[in-house]
Amino acid sequence: MGGLSTMQCGGLIERLRCLHQTALDTGLKLWLQRELEGYEPSSPLPWYRIIECRQRGLFQHLGTGRQHTCQINELTISQRDLADIKFLQVRGPLLAYLDCHALVLERWPEPLLSEYSKLLIPEHACLHAWKEPLVSIRDKLVLGVDQLLQEYVPTMSREMSDCHLSLRAIQHRRWQI
Repeated sequence: MGGLSTMQCGGLIERLRCLHQTALDTGLKLWLQRELEGYEPSSPLPWYRIIECRQRGLFQHLGTGRQHTCQINELTISQRDLADIKFLQVRGPLLAYLDCHALVLERWPEPLLSEYSKLLIPEHACLHAWKEPLVSIRDKLVLGVDQLLQEYVPTMSREMSDCHLSLRAIQHRRWQI
């Protein structure tokens, strides 16, 4: 998947825009609009926009002051807190993630960092912690959008106005968390 060129991604965006302008199905139009403009905080996300992450942090040794970055052992975090930070919810417009050089990281909430700062590594304080995606966000988004287009839009030809996206067909899949 890493071989997708900017030209292919640009073509995908143009296909989505064209389909959005010609589609008659309101469910399809809403999905296309969300892909093109981004998802509201209260909107459910498709499966491909929920990315599993590892936890990383910048640590400082309490005795020497020396700093280093490393992965955070998830066993040191309660299951409740881990559930809140395990996944990155990608809500922006699809186009924002198509730059292959963009790295999307999300910092831990300050209250969570404060709670765990001195508990993650003995004799160290965690100065910053963040989520780091396990897979390429760009590749997962393009794969997910392309898969939905192939499965639920029968033809991507001149008759795009005849295309239908059956939301009932999508409901059997894991559509949201």
